[in-house]
Amino acid sequence: MSIIIFLIYLAFQTNEYNIIQVKDSVNEISLDATQKNDTIFHTQPSILSNTYNGFNSPKAINAIAAIENEYFTNVKKTFSKYYGTIWQTNAKNRYGVGDTINEFERYKMQAQQNDIKVDSMHCTIYAVKGLEAGLGVERFEILEKYHKKIWKEREHAGWSIAYILTTYFNWTAFLVISKDSEEYSSASNNFKKKQKYDVWKQPDIPIQKMFVIENDQKQIDSLLLQNEFGWGFSKQGWHTWITRFDIVKECNWEAAPSWEYQKEWEKPLFISTKFRKYKDYASHIIVFPPKIEQ
Repeated sequence: MSIIIFLIYLAFQTNEYNIIQVKDSVNEISLDATQKNDTIFHTQPSILSNTYNGFNSPKAINAIAAIENEYFTNVKKTFSKYYGTIWQTNAKNRYGVGDTINEFERYKMQAQQNDIKVDSMHCTIYAVKGLEAGLGVERFEILEKYHKKIWKEREHAGWSIAYILTTYFNWTAFLVISKDSEEYSSASNNFKKKQKYDVWKQPDIPIQKMFVIENDQKQIDSLLLQNEFGWGFSKQGWHTWITRFDIVKECNWEAAPSWEYQKEWEKPLFISTKFRKYKDYASHIIVFPPKIEQ
């Protein structure tokens, strides 16, 4: 990566990360009626040149940026078209005082009155949105055919997509794990014996290298900073996410589409965190597309 490209990335990454870390920087934006249609650029778009073969990372990142910016533009002023799937489940059981319809039905009614088509989100749906944009229509259709052939009508999972990407699309997977992980012993033994990550009752995922967080943080950072896009999952697939260089980008499926239905201190629908500060899980698989040969 040239020094110019790296400096451009740092400028964008720092802006995005600071907004995430200082949540009030979003909250303090004027939300007057005259600004109702303004877009909050919570997530900066990518302006980098693509460096991958068979995958366009700027298109992937910009698809994610469009989703996140729609949400953060509208979540406090009115409501977003996006909502978490767990919030939906809970909202169907909540009624306001004197209400005859539940919270979710009220939200849908508001959306219909504004000609807005609502869209549910959870971690894997969110990550697949970026992957689909980066692969393009034809290659994503191929991925879907493999998925249906192997898993029939089963939904996408972080591990199922990772298996297809590494087995059929020439992507490269890496194991990043803490010594405190409950699967540290089994995962490290599997890597030493067969260079694979064992997903319970599913096909093993081939991995190129294993990084131990306590020992290899600089190498992990270096690897991440070489890749604008990565597909990732944690702890046997409990959670799916993507990376934008050294930022983990994820969806919080408990989040509401509007702060009318959610407290300001609760986590938003989309969260970005420095990978080295991401502590929700202790084991991760990250998969990167092949680079264009120079």
